Amino acid sequence: MSLCDNPSTVLSAARGDAHWAALPTATQAKQWEQVAPGTFTRIMTEVERAERHQRHLEWAELASRFFGQVCGLITVIVLAVLARYFVDHGAATAGAGIVTAGAVSIVAVFVTGRLAQRR
Repeated sequence: MSLCDNPSTVLSAARGDAHWAALPTATQAKQWEQVAPGTFTRIMTEVERAERHQRHLEWAELASRFFGQVCGLITVIVLAVLARYFVDHGAATAGAGIVTAGAVSIVAVFVTGRLAQRR
């Protein structure tokens, strides 16, 4: 039996791709420790670091999405206030155009953002 039955599995676990699923078996870890003491500890430290990094990335993505939604809401409010201003001053067509163009732009940004996330 070799020290590592599948080296790509170990590398995947160290990078955090498998989220703990690809860690070496107890037999493999024992064999590695016999050859190079501290190997399993280093692998576990790296896997834990990768998991922590992944959590930070997920929080950053969540914050980014929330910020985008807040900006979209603020934009809609500003457009509505601006359109109301135009309507109150006798330019209903301009007010309707502002709201329509703004709404179309916002929808386009969110749709293209969703499509980009799927890739």
